[in-house]
Amino acid sequence: MLAYLLIVCVSFYIVSATLIRLVGEYLFNQKADDEMAAARVMAAAAEAPLGALDGEALHAVVSETGVDASRALILDLYGVVQADSLSQLNGTRFSRREAAAVLNGQDGDYGYYFVGEYSPMPLSRALTGSMVSLYAVPIGGETLSGVLVLMTMSQAAYRSLMTIQRQMLAWLALVTAAVMLISLFVSRFFTRPISELNEGIVEMTRGDFSNRVRVRGKNEFAQLAVAFNMMCDRIESLDKARNQFVSNASHELKTPLSTMKILIETLMYQDPMDADMTREFLTDINKEIDRLNSVISDLLTLVSIDDGEKPMDAGPLAVADLLSETVRRLQPLARERGIEMTLSVREQVTVSGDANRLTQVFYNLMDNAIKYTGRGGSVQVELSRREKKAIVKVTDTGIGIPRADLPHVFDRFYRVDRARSRETGGTGLGLSIVKQIVLMHGGHIEVASEENKGSTFTVDLPEIA
Repeated sequence: MLAYLLIVCVSFYIVSATLIRLVGEYLFNQKADDEMAAARVMAAAAEAPLGALDGEALHAVVSETGVDASRALILDLYGVVQADSLSQLNGTRFSRREAAAVLNGQDGDYGYYFVGEYSPMPLSRALTGSMVSLYAVPIGGETLSGVLVLMTMSQAAYRSLMTIQRQMLAWLALVTAAVMLISLFVSRFFTRPISELNEGIVEMTRGDFSNRVRVRGKNEFAQLAVAFNMMCDRIESLDKARNQFVSNASHELKTPLSTMKILIETLMYQDPMDADMTREFLTDINKEIDRLNSVISDLLTLVSIDDGEKPMDAGPLAVADLLSETVRRLQPLARERGIEMTLSVREQVTVSGDANRLTQVFYNLMDNAIKYTGRGGSVQVELSRREKKAIVKVTDTGIGIPRADLPHVFDRFYRVDRARSRETGGTGLGLSIVKQIVLMHGGHIEVASEENKGSTFTVDLPEIA
């Protein structure tokens, strides 16, 4: 607000001062030109009487100045008044600067005086403080014979100038008041959303991600508020996901450890068991160790993907070859479970990617399809090309996914049925890893499912141009 006020006031002052100066110069220069011309006419008329020392003729010249509220003096070469239109200074020496300049050879000069400070012409007290103009011009042609001094009132021009100045000051006061009010409004308009945004940032730094900024209007501040709120939503979501991830990871790691502890304590503190029972306990411990190792391996895989520690070994890949090899590896498992597994390649497509990671994607999707499909069901893998993208679909006729769980199937440690998932050996991280790998390749993955009818996972990857 102070910056706006300072800029406007300084600008207005500069414009006002310049305008007053220009108007003043115009008024006084115009007046000076006119009255200097009148003084020269009188000087020409006084040349002959002054040379003849004709007092009456000189008095007649100074008495008819042709200018209202004026006084005229005729001086000789010594500055002595030879004629005064008021007959007050006759015989006295007139030593004003303007007259001295003309006697020293200057063609003419003029100046301005305030009555009361110094006045070369007596005026009534009512005019005290008025402005007087004094003009001095030489008398004579090539040879100087004297000086004519003409004094006139300049109060009208001065009063006009003062009126303009007072009006400018009044306008300056009005503009200052208006600028202050507008600046207060504008500063409040601009600083309120900034202040609210700053408060939101402070609360965020304190760990409170629930704070939101109110959105007003549709200007840049509103867009900034919307962006801030979206960022808060994202950070709050990430914070909740992080807490949930830590909780789930702790649970997934604690469960096998607790199971192993119980089994080991049983072996340690129970009476000696027969060989078959001991072998069964050790087998269970081994399974829990495998499960723990699987969870840790998947966690490390996710961490390496998130941090980008292992860059992709990208190169041109024939998607049909990857799918064919993966289907060949999983075909025995599908036959063992009485599931028909088929591969349909409608069009050959080449993408740029990491063969090992994409194989992991397809293997995980097909393996899940086999795990959650009952005996007599089928798993279909299909490759097609659409809009310069490789489209891979893995469709099963398994148990399906409830509608409420579909948005969360790619969340870390998320399980639709925890008990059933543990029975199948899942860690709850497989689909999260799949999604991250697909995103690394600039692709997209989605799922469509219906309970008791099956699921379809669709992966699209950009084709090499």
